[in-house]
Amino acid sequence: MSTPAPSPTATMPTRIAWVPAWSWIVYDLANTIYAAVVTYVFTPYVKTTFGNDSFVGIATTLSMIASGLMVPVMASLCDRTGQSRLYLVVFTVVCVASMFGMAAFASSIGLLIAMYAVANIAYQNALTFYNALLPSVAPPERTGLISGLGVGVGYFGTIVTIAVALGLASSGLAYQGVTAVCAGLFLLLSLPCLVIVRELRTTDHQATTWSLVREQWVSIGKTLRAIRHDRTLLLFFLGSFFLIDVLNTAILFFGSLTEGLFKHMADEGRLTLIGHFSDAATFAKVLGLVLCFLAFVFGSLIGWLGDRFHPLRALRLSGWCLMMAFFGAMLSGGRSPWLYALSMCVLGAIGLAGIWTAGRQLLIVLSPPEQIGEYSGLYGITNKLSVIGSTTFALVADWSRTTVGDSFAVTPAVSLALSQRDALACQMVQLVLGVVLLYGIRVGDVQATRSKLA
Repeated sequence: MSTPAPSPTATMPTRIAWVPAWSWIVYDLANTIYAAVVTYVFTPYVKTTFGNDSFVGIATTLSMIASGLMVPVMASLCDRTGQSRLYLVVFTVVCVASMFGMAAFASSIGLLIAMYAVANIAYQNALTFYNALLPSVAPPERTGLISGLGVGVGYFGTIVTIAVALGLASSGLAYQGVTAVCAGLFLLLSLPCLVIVRELRTTDHQATTWSLVREQWVSIGKTLRAIRHDRTLLLFFLGSFFLIDVLNTAILFFGSLTEGLFKHMADEGRLTLIGHFSDAATFAKVLGLVLCFLAFVFGSLIGWLGDRFHPLRALRLSGWCLMMAFFGAMLSGGRSPWLYALSMCVLGAIGLAGIWTAGRQLLIVLSPPEQIGEYSGLYGITNKLSVIGSTTFALVADWSRTTVGDSFAVTPAVSLALSQRDALACQMVQLVLGVVLLYGIRVGDVQATRSKLA
């Protein structure tokens, strides 16, 4: 996608302006609160209250597809109108308001899922405008530092959310109160960015028109047709699609998956955490804390491995780690809390951090220098459309729970654990596909492509 040349009045930063920069960084913590609420509060609540995973899975798939199709329009708004902060404010407020709606309409599954779908679309679109403001808080040679700080602080956003949720739940506050408090915290922490950060990129301030939208779609269509003839890029995008699809599913359902696998152990008084008996919800949240902390640590390690040995090798390693994490979880889920924790929190953290980190590194290696922005946009679309797994996971879980419950003499809690294991197993198909596609790319091909584009 082309970006208009700056006008003579442009005043881009020549050094880091730390007040706007930290305001921008803290927004990453703020918006992570929404994602953590969905994973550790909302999804388990829907399963427990309404006994169904499909509502969340289908709503996630549809809202992410809608967000993915909106990416070209959002990108043109960023580049052509010079109003990134205004649109960030609008979508952030819509997301926060929808979170309050998720609390207010907790007893109505239809309204609850509708509020979630709106919140998810707003959240995904806000990210586009948030990323567009990065050049306004740091010069080009320091954007990596600020972006990395944002990612690191974002992981702690999940930790903060889980800690708040645990504290509020232990004080007797129900789902509605926890969600409302977290929505307020999201708004409060996002205010510095929404108020202080200003758009410094100078544009021609074009209005958003249908002709402008068509231009973006035509440009993307040409790029997609070109990718069909580039074996390396084609395999990278397809492999990333399947890996990120599984990753998105794991993030969305981690809380409810862990609760479902270990609920029968908790009900029987056999679920212990550091020598103390635990309920399944607390166990899932504590593992979430550990997972996020280790993902933060391993993200830096995978980045170093990608620089040292090549991002393609680091991406393959991350895919293998996620595969082994799922396999370990299938064997230990509902049986051994410690083996499950080692599988999902150690190997899973490497996969979680590595697929994002190494994937972005490899994208830069493969993209033509003059089209990095456009290819990054396509990679973003791939990320948002990688939501098939969320629907298949939910449908398999619901089908398995009904089938097992009707066919075998087991308790509902055991039936739930078996259904979660079946749903996890179905994700292995896409995971294997993603890793196999990456092995179709040879490092020599990547180096040759890089030399050709240099």
